[in-house]
Amino acid sequence: MTIQQEAFKRGLLIIDHGTRSAAANQRLERFAARVATARPDWLVRHAHMELAEPTFDQSIDDLVAAGVRHVFIHLHFLGAGFHVRESIPELVAGARDRHPAIRIEMSAPLGEDPRLVEIVIGRLDEHADQLGEARRDD
Repeated sequence: MTIQQEAFKRGLLIIDHGTRSAAANQRLERFAARVATARPDWLVRHAHMELAEPTFDQSIDDLVAAGVRHVFIHLHFLGAGFHVRESIPELVAGARDRHPAIRIEMSAPLGEDPRLVEIVIGRLDEHADQLGEARRDD
């Protein structure tokens, strides 16, 4: 194992739906890079469920090949649609079968995080003048 591989014991996989738009897919790649900068002790990868690479399996296998022993999967989805309910759990089961020594955990979809309400309220407050309303500070 190289020094680089030894440094990372934890990996983060950020997964979204994916799209035919390269520009849209690059947004997730840039987001993952920002997370990696904020968490330099984690090896961060991204993946798309459809229409673009890297795929879930490619990214999981890349993390494992780099020496990661614990993978946390961040579901970059607002709701619990088909991929969140069906596809991703099946892929996680397959990854656990392929890599039985690796601990793999998964978040709830991003949309279930109550902190998103504060983000929306913050954006409303930022645009209060344009909306013709006074800012609320409650």
